[in-house]
Amino acid sequence: MFLLQHIHSNTSFCLRSSLFTRPLIRQIHASLYRRSEAVMSRQEKIPSNLSMIDFFDPALSTTPRPFILHHGVSGYAKRGKPINSTITTEQDESAYSSLQFGDDAYFKRHDALGVADGVGGWRTRDGANPALYSRKIMHYAQLEIGRVRDAIQPYGVDEQISPVDVMNKAYQLTTQDTVSEGIVGSTTACIVLLCQNELRVANIGDCGVSVIRRDNFIFRSEEQQHSFNFPYQLGTSSCDTPADAQQFSVKVEEGDIIILGSDGLFDNLYDEEILEEVHRCMGRPIIKYDEFGDIEDPSYDDNDPDTNTNTNTDGLAIDTLVPIDADPQSISDALAIRAKQVSEDMDNPTSPFQVRAMHEGLYYQGGKADDITVLVAVVSLAGQGPVNTLED
Repeated sequence: MFLLQHIHSNTSFCLRSSLFTRPLIRQIHASLYRRSEAVMSRQEKIPSNLSMIDFFDPALSTTPRPFILHHGVSGYAKRGKPINSTITTEQDESAYSSLQFGDDAYFKRHDALGVADGVGGWRTRDGANPALYSRKIMHYAQLEIGRVRDAIQPYGVDEQISPVDVMNKAYQLTTQDTVSEGIVGSTTACIVLLCQNELRVANIGDCGVSVIRRDNFIFRSEEQQHSFNFPYQLGTSSCDTPADAQQFSVKVEEGDIIILGSDGLFDNLYDEEILEEVHRCMGRPIIKYDEFGDIEDPSYDDNDPDTNTNTNTDGLAIDTLVPIDADPQSISDALAIRAKQVSEDMDNPTSPFQVRAMHEGLYYQGGKADDITVLVAVVSLAGQGPVNTLED
C-alpha cells in the first residue's frame, strides 16, 4: 500500500512538473528560434551590400599581375675595334639571335635580358675569339629561354625557370662549339629573367644590373673578381662555372627601370651619374650632393617645387610618381654616350675604375677604354606600350 501511494505521489509530481515546465520549454524554443532567425537574416543581408564586380577586382586577387619589359639598347665598340668582329658574311649574321658591340654581346626579349663581355686578353693567343665566345653564349641563352618559355603557359607559374640553369645550358653548348670549331676565349655574363612580378638574376664576373624605383636605386649587383681587373669568367682554362654565379631575386613594380650593362658602363660611370642621366631623360630636376651628403647648390630651396627634387612642377611628390612614360631607348642612348665620353678621356677627374686601381696601389687617371653595352628596360603591364620579343 505504501508502495502504491509512493508511486502515485511521484507520478502526480511528475505530471504537475510536466504541466509546469512545458510552457517554459515552448518559450525557450520560441526564443531560440527568433534568435536563429535574426542571425540568419543578418547573414543573408551581408552579401547584398557587395556588388558582383567586387569579386573580380584585380586589387583583391592574390595572383601577381603579368609584367613585360619595354626596352632599348645602345653601345659602342672600343675605339679601333669593329662593332661586329665575329661576322664575315650575311649567313654568319643570320646564324645568331644575339647581337654585339665589339667583344660584348647581348640579347633582349619582352621577358628577359642578357649581356656578356668577351675577355679581350685572349686576343694575343692563336685561335682566340672572345667576341665569338660571348656572342655564342648569349645566342644559346636566348634559345634556351625560348625553349623553356614555350613549355610554360603565357604568364603562368614560372617556378621551374632559373637564370643559372639557362646560363649553364648556354655554357655547355658554347663549350661544345669551341671544341669542334677550335675557338679559344672566355666571357663574363649576366642573365635577367622576368617571371610575373619577380626579377631573377644570375651574374658571373663584372657585368652588372641595377633597378631604379621612384628615382632611387633599390638593387645593384656587385662584380665578382678573383683580383683587380681579373673577373670571374666562363671559358677556356677557367675554373669558374655557372654554379659560381651570383643569384638574386628582386620583386618589381610597374614603372621600375632596369639597367643592365657590361663593365664598360659601370667602370666609367658612378651610380649617381647613372641616376643623373635617368632623371635628365625623364625631365626630372637634377641635384648634386657633396661628400658629406649635403646639397651643393646654395640656391636649392626645400620648399620651392622648382628646386626641390621631392616634388614636380605640379607640386606632387615625386615618390608617388611611377615613370611608366620613361623612354628606355633615350635612357640607354644617354648612358652609353656619357660612358663613352669618360672612357676616352684620360684627363677625366675620376671614374670607378680609377678609384679601384688606386686602392690597389696603381696609378691610373681617367676612364677605362672598353666596349660599352647598355640595356634599359621599363617594367610595364602586359598589353600596355610597345612590346618587343626577339630583336633584330
